[in-house]
Amino acid sequence: MYWQAFRAAPEALLVVDASGVVRLASSAAETLFGREPSALFGSTTAELFVVAPVFAAGVEAVPAVVRRPGGETLPVDVRVRTLAGDPSGMLSLAVEERGSSGRAGLEQRIARLTLTGQEQGELLGDVIVTQERERARIAAGVHDDSLQVITAATLRLQHLRRRLHDPADLAILDRLEESLVQAAARLRRLIFDFRPPRLADDGLTAAVSDLLDDLAEDHALVVRVDSRLVAEPALPTRLLLFRMLQEAVANVGKHAGADRCTVILGEEDGGYLVRVIDDGVGAENLHTDPGHLGLLLMRERAALAGGWFRISSLPGRGTTVTFWVPRGADLESKGAAS
Repeated sequence: MYWQAFRAAPEALLVVDASGVVRLASSAAETLFGREPSALFGSTTAELFVVAPVFAAGVEAVPAVVRRPGGETLPVDVRVRTLAGDPSGMLSLAVEERGSSGRAGLEQRIARLTLTGQEQGELLGDVIVTQERERARIAAGVHDDSLQVITAATLRLQHLRRRLHDPADLAILDRLEESLVQAAARLRRLIFDFRPPRLADDGLTAAVSDLLDDLAEDHALVVRVDSRLVAEPALPTRLLLFRMLQEAVANVGKHAGADRCTVILGEEDGGYLVRVIDDGVGAENLHTDPGHLGLLLMRERAALAGGWFRISSLPGRGTTVTFWVPRGADLESKGAAS
């Protein structure tokens, strides 16, 4: 968590050891110094600055000049801090363009942050698109290969049954057939998780009903789908909504301790509004609990699609997950077009 927060810091931050070698760098530092992480990590302050400043604990700010690739130079101020509790002489350096406290400097920092955010959004989009394509590939492979092999094995066992008469042999055959039936059922459920067939054939409401039926079967919940959709979303949008619903429903099963779960599908403000409501134990720290990392992915999916994600929860009062995405949101075509 510290490493992620450090990397995402809006300032250009470096952590250097006692000999001036860079051990950590924020994303903003890579932009300021114009260097890739591989070129920045392990470099020295003598390589990064035209004249290597003397950094020491207790020095508020040190004027320096950054040496960027291609010969460009950039006047900066470097604020120096010691790392609390570290006796090895490591220092934290916050590097800021000189005069960046003014309007022009502020605009430059905003531009860098905007560029960083765009790059992170593009990377997230690529990850999600790649994930969906891999899910589709695995689902197709399981359906066309593994399930067919199990079906063929079941047919051969049925032929074998006609030749057997000993009760002990038939009992063994029964257990084998039961094992194959269970394996086929698990593979079909895996296919549903990866690429639910009903999502394309019967629509979002039908696929969500199946999803909730599985939740009810696994956790003995009372479930309900309240569909207020006027028209079926386009398939790419349908898939996006379903993926977010999958995560929300999985969280109900894993964490909520609920007796009831209701999913409301609706349309609002030119898009699709979805609520997942449970009457479980609720919580105060859903946003920071590492057991709820799926919530972060839901929020990122919604933001990438141009929508939003919210969650409200109080101890003993259940949890409500609400998200909205615009009509026509399509993460797959983004990757296909690139």
